[in-house]
Amino acid sequence: MDYSKVSVILPTIEEEAAFGLIERLKSLMPGCEIIVVDKSSPAYRKRLRATGVKVLVQKSSGVEAATMEGFVNAHGAVLANLDADGTYAPEDLVRAIESLERQDADMVLGNRLHGKNKNSKAMKSYLSFGNKSINKIYAAMHGINIHDGLTGIFAMRREAFDAIRDAKPYRAGSMFFVMEIEKKGFKKITEIPISYGERMEGSRSKLAKSKLLYGLGVTGHIVRSARDYSPLLLFGSIGAVLLIAGFVLGAFVIASYLSSGQLTEVGRALISFMLVIIGFLSIVVGLIVDLLLQIARKIDKL
Repeated sequence: MDYSKVSVILPTIEEEAAFGLIERLKSLMPGCEIIVVDKSSPAYRKRLRATGVKVLVQKSSGVEAATMEGFVNAHGAVLANLDADGTYAPEDLVRAIESLERQDADMVLGNRLHGKNKNSKAMKSYLSFGNKSINKIYAAMHGINIHDGLTGIFAMRREAFDAIRDAKPYRAGSMFFVMEIEKKGFKKITEIPISYGERMEGSRSKLAKSKLLYGLGVTGHIVRSARDYSPLLLFGSIGAVLLIAGFVLGAFVIASYLSSGQLTEVGRALISFMLVIIGFLSIVVGLIVDLLLQIARKIDKL
């Protein structure tokens, strides 16, 4: 593979592991473009520049924005991201890049949550559970089955990035890129199993102060994305749940009436009626909004 067509972005904030990763990337992918997007001290950036890589001072906040800044300034036909905290192996990034070419995919993610890594001490159980839950929610709402949407290793085609280069980054990790390119029709998103190591001693995650709030935020973006780009799926699902709840409650009211001969469950009957009506209206809203979006997309293409 011609690695001169590859650009690798390393977002950093005082990451000591970055220096070893840079040298390893140079060895594994001769001629590749390496861009470090840094939000550290001038002294740290001076050390980075001494390695010979391109160093950008991050102007925004968040790892998603750092990666976007790097991609905007990159020249490669293949764009890749590698977290510089030392928990990811650069060899796995090379495999992701080669898989992108081999599978003719739009994007390849590194999956830390495959069988061999399931019980790894590198990822705490509650983080693994949260990550898996987020991926299942995404799969249910968007129809794309991925297992590790918050990974620190991914590669994507230039065409996919160019379609989203004006998108404003939000806090969703690599899931931001997954959701945004999917909106633009780039749905060939695959994964490869990767290793995942423990952090260097004294190193702490800089992703978010509260992983719970971060996870809830990512979930919120997934739901909003489904609302904006797959309204029928979102509103239809809500409507279906409400309809089922209304019919079940209504069946209970009818059964009570048949057994006693008296309508004693007036309150439940009203709730059942409201659930059915709201559920039906939710599905209708989803159909109308989805139709309007389809019309708007066709007009945009024209």
